[in-house]
Amino acid sequence: MQIIQPQHIIDREKLSPFQWMVFAFGFLVFFCDGLDTGIIGFIAPQLIEDWGISKPALAPVMSAALIGMCLGALFSGPLADKFGRKGLIISTCVLFSGFTILCGFANTTYELMLYRFITGLGLGAAMPNISTLVSEYMPAKRKAFLTGLAGCGFMLGISFGGVLSAYLLDHFGWEIVIMIGGIIPLVLAVILCMKLPESVQYLVKSDQYDRACVILSQIEGKRLNPTAKLSLDESQCETTENPVKALWAGYRWNSIFLWVCCFTSLLVFYLLTSWMPTILKTAGLTTQQFSLIAAIFPFGGVVGAIIMGWYMDKVKPTKVIKYSYLIAVLFFIIAGLVHTHVLLLGITIFLIGALLAGAQSSLLPLAAITYPTSCRAVGVSWMHGIGRTGAILGAFYGSLIFSYELGLAQIFFLLAIPAAISFLALLAKVIYENRQATLKVEPIAQLETSQS
Repeated sequence: MQIIQPQHIIDREKLSPFQWMVFAFGFLVFFCDGLDTGIIGFIAPQLIEDWGISKPALAPVMSAALIGMCLGALFSGPLADKFGRKGLIISTCVLFSGFTILCGFANTTYELMLYRFITGLGLGAAMPNISTLVSEYMPAKRKAFLTGLAGCGFMLGISFGGVLSAYLLDHFGWEIVIMIGGIIPLVLAVILCMKLPESVQYLVKSDQYDRACVILSQIEGKRLNPTAKLSLDESQCETTENPVKALWAGYRWNSIFLWVCCFTSLLVFYLLTSWMPTILKTAGLTTQQFSLIAAIFPFGGVVGAIIMGWYMDKVKPTKVIKYSYLIAVLFFIIAGLVHTHVLLLGITIFLIGALLAGAQSSLLPLAAITYPTSCRAVGVSWMHGIGRTGAILGAFYGSLIFSYELGLAQIFFLLAIPAAISFLALLAKVIYENRQATLKVEPIAQLETSQS
C-alpha cells in the first residue's frame, strides 16, 4: 500500500494555485483584523470632540477590545486544536465584523466599550488561528517568509484605517468610518464559508481522510491514488489528550520567553496605534496630518515584515527578530531627538514601524515553527493572548501620557524601554536553546568516547 505524507505534497518547489488561495485568504483576514483593531485610534480625536469627554475617559474604550482579544486568543487555541481551524476563523470574523458595525450606533462610552470588548473576542481568536492555518499550507523552506507576508495584511489594515479617516472623517463622521470597517470583513466571511479549506494536518489527525485527499489533490493538481494511506511525519504525529499539557511539558521556557517578548512588544505597538493620532493632534497637527503620519507606522511594519520574513528563511529566525528590537530601541531615542521636525519625525516613525511592527508580525510565524502540530494552535494563540495583556497595559499607559502631560521626546524615550525588554527576552531564548542543544550533544559525545 502506498503511503503519502501530506507535508511532502505541501512542500512543493512552486506553490500551487490552491496554496496561493489560502495565502490570499490569510492576508485578507489579517487585513480585516488590523482594520477593525486600529480604526478606534483614528476616530478617537473626533469621538472625544463629539461626545465632549476627556482623553483619559476614553481609555476603557481603547482597552476593551484588547481585553477581549486577550481572552479570545487564549480560548480559541484549544478549541481550534480540537475542532479545527476553519469554522473558528469564519465565526470569529462574523463576530468582530458585526460588533464593529454596531459600534457606529453607540451613544455612550459604556455601549461603545461593550461592543469593542465583544469585537475584541473575535479579533483575538481570528489572528493566531489564521496564522496557524496559513503556516500549515506553506512549504517548509518558505514557511516563515510567506506566513509573515500574509501577516503584513494586519499592518496594511491599520494603515487603511488611517487613510479612511484622513479622507472621510471630517466629511462623514466617525460613525460611517467605523461601520465601513465592519462591512468589509462581513463580506469576506461569506467568501470564506465557501472557499477556505480546513487544515490538512488537522483532518488527518481527526481521521477525515477523504476531505484531506480532496485538498491534497487540488494542491497536487491531480487525483491521488484512492488506495493510498495518509500519514503525518514524526514531528506532526505527536498526540496528546491535552495540547496545553504538551506545550507546558516540552516548550515551557521557549513559551515564557516568547510571552515576555510579545507582552512588551504589544505594549509599545498598541500604545502607538491607539494613542498616536490623539498625541499628534495635541501636538498641533491637522486631522489629515496626524491620520497619515500615524498610518506610516504600521505601513513601515509591512516593509519590515517582508524583509524579516525573507531573512528568517535564510538565517535563524529568532536572530533576525532579536536584532530588529535592538535597532528599534535606537530609533526611539532618535525620534525623541528629532520630534520637532515633522518630516524627520515621519521618516523615523516609518523606520520604527519597520523594525518594531515588523518584528511583532514576525513573532507569529516564529511561534508557528516553534511548536509541533499537536499544540501549535495553543502555542501561537497563547503567546498572542498573554501578549495582549501588554496591549491592554499600553492602552492605559497611553492615557497616563495626558495625565502627566509628557512631551513627545519623553514619550519616545520611555517607549525604548519595553522594546529593549523584547530584545532581552529573545536573547534569553537563544541562550536557552543553545544550552539545550549542548546538553543533548554531550551525552552522545561521552558515549562515543566510552565506546572508543
